[in-house]
Amino acid sequence: MSGKCAIFCGGDPVSSGTVSLDHTDEHINIAADSGYLLAQRLGISLDLIIGDFDSAEKPQFKNVKVYPVEKDDTDLMLAVKEGLARGCDSFVIYGATGGRLDHTYAAIQSLAYLLDHGAQGVIVSDNERIELLDRGEYFYPAAEGMTLSLFAFSDKVEGLTVHGAKYEAEDVELSSGFPLGVSNSVSDGIAEIGFKSGRLLAIRSKL
Repeated sequence: MSGKCAIFCGGDPVSSGTVSLDHTDEHINIAADSGYLLAQRLGISLDLIIGDFDSAEKPQFKNVKVYPVEKDDTDLMLAVKEGLARGCDSFVIYGATGGRLDHTYAAIQSLAYLLDHGAQGVIVSDNERIELLDRGEYFYPAAEGMTLSLFAFSDKVEGLTVHGAKYEAEDVELSSGFPLGVSNSVSDGIAEIGFKSGRLLAIRSKL
């Protein structure tokens, strides 16, 4: 499985400058429900629009999949499953933050679903980049005016090491019940983060 998928959702709008940092012509472009309006504003040509269209009128588009409102999957999850079915293993999700907190949290859960199915995803807005990580080593370059927060998405994250950030750590345990890793920063160079077990939620936010 190898391919790139961009998913456009109906949350807060995202600027074209933000989208240009990750989006390429190689991406399969899927809109989840009213996310097609965001794609239109950005001038993105869509390959598929999918959803129940309870938040926007069904568009006049040749490739539309319509689902009932009462269903187990969110519209974003429908788009994620479609991308996986098309052989994609790298996902970038736009317009999935802002508005309702329950929708934002559901979007973060979709990142866990991607990891469980051998893929990686990132939620991107003008103010945040949200990732879920399995054990390993990761690198975060300095970004002025950005914080880097690390949370245990699983019950525990064990063996966490952070080098090159304002607050460093060595073999630390994070718990899902305490926000120890909030509001760190990388002011110079590159921060190296590694951990031995668990699942880590990494959020970069603009101050």
